[in-house]
Amino acid sequence: MHNPPLILLIDDEAQIRDLYSTKLQSAGFEIVQAVNGMIGFELAKQKNPDLILLDMRMPVMDGAETIMKLKEDPATKDLKVIFLTALSDRPEHISTDVKAAKEVGALDYFKKDIDLNELVDRVRGHLGLKQ
Repeated sequence: MHNPPLILLIDDEAQIRDLYSTKLQSAGFEIVQAVNGMIGFELAKQKNPDLILLDMRMPVMDGAETIMKLKEDPATKDLKVIFLTALSDRPEHISTDVKAAKEVGALDYFKKDIDLNELVDRVRGHLGLKQ
């Protein structure tokens, strides 16, 4: 693990990237940002992040395509990935989306309106860091 832990944040929304980056940096993480899956995939190969926060819906290469490329590449296949989405807040859709995310190899699934303290706690948990 990097010191401080390195998180790759892949999202096409500048507001989300800025908000999450500011919160995670203040919690002691280093953040690298990408605006789409193609750039994110290249950064993942270069930087070997400890965790990737990956938006599901983006132009150029969406989250599903990105995680498939990550899982197919020997250099990135073991990277930890958590999906982000602004989609559907209906419980039946969330459970379907969580199941789909895990089937393609994601560790977890966060809605973009997640409480920022919960975001930090869950990221720490997935990295095996103390809360």
